[in-house]
Amino acid sequence: MASRHRLKATTAVPSKSKFVESIFLISQRFSLFTVFDDFLTMSIAACTQNPKTGKSWYEDEYMERIAKYKDSELRHEFSKAFAYLVDEMETRFSSPEGNDVLGEFFEQHISNGRNGQFFTPNHICRFMAQMTHDETKEMETSLRILDPACGSGRMLLASHKICGRGNEYYGIDIDLTCVKMTALNLFFNGVFGSEVLCANALLPEDFVISYHVSFLPLGIFKIEKKEESRLWHLLKNSLTEDVLRTNGSEIILDPTPFSERKKDDSTQLDLF
Repeated sequence: MASRHRLKATTAVPSKSKFVESIFLISQRFSLFTVFDDFLTMSIAACTQNPKTGKSWYEDEYMERIAKYKDSELRHEFSKAFAYLVDEMETRFSSPEGNDVLGEFFEQHISNGRNGQFFTPNHICRFMAQMTHDETKEMETSLRILDPACGSGRMLLASHKICGRGNEYYGIDIDLTCVKMTALNLFFNGVFGSEVLCANALLPEDFVISYHVSFLPLGIFKIEKKEESRLWHLLKNSLTEDVLRTNGSEIILDPTPFSERKKDDSTQLDLF
């Protein structure tokens, strides 16, 4: 059981945690990125339950991921890491630094030094969310808030805290690992009714997978067909006819996830 230390408003976010220690313990024998991505996949599976079987809706995917660790006692560390993550996120729920434990781990231990993939700091997210709230607070209809490059979901978390429930929250990211982090962050912070899409927000036909964060039924549910994704339809319908006609035919994208690219790989279009 993880010990609980309440953070004061001026306390800096700890650079080390039980969650970090647990993930690094497993990575002594396995690739750190593989361990982290497997942890995200299995955590999403653990957040859903088929009432008829009492098991996860994604039991097969869970068993496939855990299989590579079956001959190691370290396989038991995944459940501990899950408990540590939930505890740390709960402890830091009201912290001014936010409770994006997953995003911080990704920045500090996976992305940094490889391609410099960093996410918007929490205080900037809060500032932008407050601006949105101030400009729309007189509106009588609910907001539809979208982050087209959501990273680990910090902007959506800040918007939910400031703008409140009753609004729609959507995220898109080209990196599937980021999409998984966002889905878990939204679920653990109670941002239900939201959706996170793995796609390029500039390409209307692009679709890899999407995750719907639901309260009833409770869980994170995969959407594997674009026609069943509300967010994909909203994205496609919001784009102009010129974009739809071009359909990104002149844009060539590297399909390799950012977190797996070499440090000298380009992540920008040639124009820049």
